[in-house]
Amino acid sequence: MSAIVRRTCTELSGETVQASDVRPTTLADHRSLQAYVLLGDPGSGKTTAFEAESNALGDEALLVTARDFLLQSMAPEEVRGKTLFIDGLDEIRVGTPDGRIPLDKIRKTLIQLDRPRFRISCRAADWLGENDRSALDFVADSNVSIFRLDPLSEANILEILRDGRGVGDPETFFRQARDAGLE
Repeated sequence: MSAIVRRTCTELSGETVQASDVRPTTLADHRSLQAYVLLGDPGSGKTTAFEAESNALGDEALLVTARDFLLQSMAPEEVRGKTLFIDGLDEIRVGTPDGRIPLDKIRKTLIQLDRPRFRISCRAADWLGENDRSALDFVADSNVSIFRLDPLSEANILEILRDGRGVGDPETFFRQARDAGLE
């Protein structure tokens, strides 16, 4: 069994992606947005968070990697009324001499699809800040919100450990891992 915990995110503002004073929220709280970007460190759970949100929306969602999004040929009617979850912008930026080109290709495809609702995930280190956000604003015809996936809380970690991970005493395991600097 694999626990999927309800993750929180914090809205970011400013050119250098600094945390604002907005309280942490869940991605579900932002389902009404036309578009947003989810940033996080490698392995922080961006893909899992997108999978959970996509599953929650059912047939009204389409989850696709950024690489596959650019390879697939979709018609506007295939995505009409759906929310696109485009996972891994950072993965298609790797090795490109100009990091703007992959995002421009995604933007072009979104325009060809009549500007559907979309979400994009990216490693925080590969996000080009205000340049990327303003480029996406044009596609969304609105201000695109930027969220940072918050780290797992102690309660989240314990929930995962209690869910069939073979850990006899999750609290002791967590405390020992934290004391050893392995949290």
